Amino acid sequence: MTKTKIMRKNLPVLIFLAFLAFSFVGKKAWDDRLLSKYSEQELLEMQKNNPEQLNYLNKVARNGWIIMDLPEEKANAHEIRGSVTIKDMKKVNLFELGFMPEPKNYQYYKINGTKKMLVVLSEEMIRKQ
Repeated sequence: MTKTKIMRKNLPVLIFLAFLAFSFVGKKAWDDRLLSKYSEQELLEMQKNNPEQLNYLNKVARNGWIIMDLPEEKANAHEIRGSVTIKDMKKVNLFELGFMPEPKNYQYYKINGTKKMLVVLSEEMIRKQ
């Protein structure tokens, strides 16, 4: 087999590998919501020195909360810690709100202007995800 034939035969594989390599360039290892609390430099250091913590913080950003209906009978319950204003209920930013999960407790907050509540999941629940 000549060199040209070998190159033509392997060209699709090489193109695929090049595409794969370029698809990873520029990808960040963190959710942008983390930038509300951490600098990019801190996140890069965490990525290098403590990837488990970065993984956990990504889980907090993406899955550390849920929004659910606030039952009328619970609107003034002592479990409700306060109220919050949320701009985008599909992409809540706990870091911007100043909330962090507690080890075993869920946190409940009324969402201003709605009949919904924000539930911050426990650290224990987030780590299981």
